[in-house]
Amino acid sequence: MSHFDLDYEILELQLDQPFTISRGTKTTVRNVFVKLKADGITGYGEAGPNRRYNEDAEKVVDVLESLPGNFWDEIQNPEDLAKKIKRHQSAGTVVHSAGAALEMAWLDWWGKSQEQPLWKLWAAPGNKTPSTSYTIGLDEIEVMQQKVQAAEEYPILKVKLGTDHDREVINAIRTITDKPVRVDANEGWTNLNAAKEQITFLADQNIELVEQPMPSSMHTELNALREWSPLPLMADESFLGDENLDRISQEFDGINIKLDKMGSLVKARTVIEKARKLDLKVMVGCMIESSLAISAGALIGTWADYVDLDGFLLIRDDPFEGLRLTEKKELVLSEVPGLGIWQRKQR
Repeated sequence: MSHFDLDYEILELQLDQPFTISRGTKTTVRNVFVKLKADGITGYGEAGPNRRYNEDAEKVVDVLESLPGNFWDEIQNPEDLAKKIKRHQSAGTVVHSAGAALEMAWLDWWGKSQEQPLWKLWAAPGNKTPSTSYTIGLDEIEVMQQKVQAAEEYPILKVKLGTDHDREVINAIRTITDKPVRVDANEGWTNLNAAKEQITFLADQNIELVEQPMPSSMHTELNALREWSPLPLMADESFLGDENLDRISQEFDGINIKLDKMGSLVKARTVIEKARKLDLKVMVGCMIESSLAISAGALIGTWADYVDLDGFLLIRDDPFEGLRLTEKKELVLSEVPGLGIWQRKQR
């Protein structure tokens, strides 16, 4: 039986530019990086906790330090691992990003021990995702225009909205580019009439979809909006992973899966299967993370209709490498065993 040693560190990742959504602005994020060692092999995982879900780096660390020494015993496959993490967290405070990081690290180790990339071990559709969108955070109109120009190489943009200046933002962007745009209101439209007015405007602006138009608590209004909307609506804050998909399908046309809010790659695959049966579209998104966590998202993204996996493109000095982008900005997983990434050498 393999003996595992778990280690971790908190790293403060610097963003290239301040990143603003309707709830606030970030210039850094504090992510937790996990190392799981056994038999001369090291697996890596990353937690990107988000305060929207009442998580932070300290809570992730609390989970890691609460693991008993024999936690990794008798784990034979990914399903065993997912069940064990769920049981352990159910006895205390659930921190989904911690669960995702632990699973990620073991899966990376497991793939390396099998000398196979995870996408092959899991019989993924391939090693390439759909083209990722590139996010334009909220800012002064002129600055947002500059960000759009700087992102010229990306074929799909994701624009953060949810303010009193949404139409001005879109009009300004449309003076620069006519490429497809995905809109994310981050729950910023707080009544049905406002949401309808904004979507009516957006429907003529080559908008591909609208993500989380209203607060997740407004079930009646979201149901009415979905029945009316000329644009597809995607659930983000409304779908963490345990919600009833039948109800979600009444309020949205698709779901945005983020590993840090769902807590499990194994669970993500199961959720995608259920979503398909309900004709729900699937997007795989991310927090602001390094290419380590993004590679795990890209693995799940090989089954998705859309991906929004640009978190590693928004930071400086990514501590990992190995994930490749095609000219169309599809993410390509490597042939390297495990998640297919490795630590960047310190300069």
